[in-house]
Amino acid sequence: MSYRYYPITGIKDGWGANGEVPVRRDFDEWSTSKDPKDKTQFILFLLALKGLQAVDPASRDSYFQIAGIHGYPYIPWDEPSTTQKEIGRKGYCVHANSLFPSWHRPYLLLYEQRLYEIMVNEVIPRYPAKYKDEYLEAASTWRLPFWDWAKNPKVPKMARYEIVRIKFGGGPEVQIANPLYQFRMPNDKRMRVYGVGSVVNFDGGEPFDYGECIATSRCPTDDERKGDTWANGVVHDDEADRYLAKHSSVTDMSYGSAAELVYRLLTYPMDYPHFATLARDETATSATASTSKVTNDINLEFIHNNVHYWVGGNGGHMSQIPVATFDPIFWLHHCYLDRLFALWQSLNPDKWFETDIQRYFDQKIVGSGSLITNKTPLRPFHKDTEGTYWTPDDTRDWFKLGYTYPELRTGKETSAQLLRMVNDNYGITRKEALMLAQSASAPLPGLEVIDDGAKTYDYALSIKYSKFALGGHPFNIEVFLRPEGETQNTFRTEDFVTNVFNFSQTPENEDGVEVCSNCTEGQAQNVQATAYIPLTSYFIQMFKQQQLDSLEPLTVEKVLARMYWRIVDIGGKPLPEEEWKDKMGLELSVSKTQMSYSSNPEIPTSFPSPEYIPNLGTGSAESPTPVGVVGNLITVAKINELSEAVSTGGSIVFTSPSMNLAKPARETGTGIALLNWDPASGADAHDTENYDILLSMVIKNQRRVIQCNHKLAQKGYNVITELTPSPWFGETPALRVDIKEDEFEIYVDGQKVSSYRREIKKSVTHVHYYTTPSRAAPVMAREITGNTYQDTAKVS
Repeated sequence: MSYRYYPITGIKDGWGANGEVPVRRDFDEWSTSKDPKDKTQFILFLLALKGLQAVDPASRDSYFQIAGIHGYPYIPWDEPSTTQKEIGRKGYCVHANSLFPSWHRPYLLLYEQRLYEIMVNEVIPRYPAKYKDEYLEAASTWRLPFWDWAKNPKVPKMARYEIVRIKFGGGPEVQIANPLYQFRMPNDKRMRVYGVGSVVNFDGGEPFDYGECIATSRCPTDDERKGDTWANGVVHDDEADRYLAKHSSVTDMSYGSAAELVYRLLTYPMDYPHFATLARDETATSATASTSKVTNDINLEFIHNNVHYWVGGNGGHMSQIPVATFDPIFWLHHCYLDRLFALWQSLNPDKWFETDIQRYFDQKIVGSGSLITNKTPLRPFHKDTEGTYWTPDDTRDWFKLGYTYPELRTGKETSAQLLRMVNDNYGITRKEALMLAQSASAPLPGLEVIDDGAKTYDYALSIKYSKFALGGHPFNIEVFLRPEGETQNTFRTEDFVTNVFNFSQTPENEDGVEVCSNCTEGQAQNVQATAYIPLTSYFIQMFKQQQLDSLEPLTVEKVLARMYWRIVDIGGKPLPEEEWKDKMGLELSVSKTQMSYSSNPEIPTSFPSPEYIPNLGTGSAESPTPVGVVGNLITVAKINELSEAVSTGGSIVFTSPSMNLAKPARETGTGIALLNWDPASGADAHDTENYDILLSMVIKNQRRVIQCNHKLAQKGYNVITELTPSPWFGETPALRVDIKEDEFEIYVDGQKVSSYRREIKKSVTHVHYYTTPSRAAPVMAREITGNTYQDTAKVS
């Protein structure tokens, strides 16, 4: 008999007559509801999850193997023709590229569907027939709940009890082990029996031997990560709450900074790749990765990472990628991320993605090569019994998958309706600013009362770092502020401001055996990650406590000058700076803007593009972009789209933080080409042959010349013109091109070199930064800045 794939279709029951679909509800609201139907659904959910966790781990459809899709035990799932050699140690999970939200959508759907199948086929038949119709109706409208950790930053109430009492089907009250508290292996077999192994301990201690575990843990202590205590699992939800509270709130509001992060994620303008993933590396494809756009640094994946650490702690399953899915709270956490994904889609219905680079998670195992697209197979998930793979496009409409969320019941909700919900639930800084403005008896420096609201300065911290700086070990970046008048960095709890958790794993185990080839490649590529942390609530709190007399930039910047930071392992052990300084590539930069908040929650917050504050942070962040200039991140080996086209009368200035001035033994070329793309063209946008090359400049470091040329799309190049800059480029070079009516004027480090005829009189829309041969290292940095000016006279 031919192999029958598991068809992930979503739950097809419970739909309304007009196509209405059931709602995935807030876990705390639903699980504590007094409504009889809700109580029935919750008991069905517990019993079904308990049944799923009891399935033989050797079975494809078990909790163990479904959780194992994400990492350990690194075996093929529902792919009979895929060998163990092919799967290697890559696993299927997708992080650090645009597939992150779409891949997890069918993953959740699989989990939800399996639970429903067990409810209907195994749980309900165990009870008297007179309850059948009632229970089937309740099951048909059940959908997986989500944990809103931004609004309620505590481990959910009904996940905290080791034992729960239920009364069901006319029988007496009974006690059952709570399947939400922890996952326990059937028959108490060690996870090692089914292929789970160790993860290297970051602080150099004994590795986390998850293979010895029979059950999952949350926030274990050092002593508890030994022997039988570790094997049987320990759950410290109060400690998880402490992490959530410590890192969530610098105000006396009921919600904390996680809520503010969600607010900004859903209200800031950004494209799909910047919403979806934290990866910022030399192969990034998003055209809007502008150095002037601080808001690029906030993303869904970064917010998600912190919650993994806050819940897992040092060694808990949630804090480690290969085993995170074994903790039942993983699914409630990721269901909330899917809700954020759906809300963002509803607020940005025209934004999606077509292509992206695979980045460090080598997605060859999930069906793609060097590029991923909206048609990439989302392995190992199948839509039918014949083995048709899901694709990102298949995940775009969650209504078709049989569920929605409370705020999206019809799919016809207006942006104003959604914005009201986002403002009311997550806009912490907005609430604080409006309350401060309304209560003020006199003008407040730095906060202005406007017609229907408040206008205030807003500050945010952007943190960029190398994800694999410490060999793939997870780590935290903790940020503090010294009290006024102090000069020593004491790292006191009361001086703590925020942290960023690097959710990663080591490529090798303690024996030197590769356990994550994705991570090996990520380490080789030196993948960069970004994080974004709003700071305004912190300063409003200081203002209310009379520690600040103003919210104006000069006052706040004096406070920010006292900022300091450290790197700690996931157990809280600080690392000496010499161990990470040269590897981390750490950049902390502070930005400011002015936010205008309306008291009407249906009116969007307005703000100009944030600007970096010079001389704050590490000092390595870009200087503030001058007025009238648009900054663009130009990455090697890709075609970079400019944020706005530049034509006659404008200029482009390319700058790099470094320049290799050594003459190579063999000549190579570093090319910067100014391109024009016809948006009506149906040609392949990834092929430079389909662009008009208005000016190609190839830097030849050995001969100290710049070779210039141009060509029309699909035509040949013209005769090369060589320019000889004197002096040659400096250590921090600048290459400037002024676009005149009939010529390009070319400058090196402020000195005019020559002019080149401008025969193709079109606007510059893209820049191709490349090397010849393609594997050669560029003489400039792999990421340079391209500042565009619409008026040459504004070039300083």
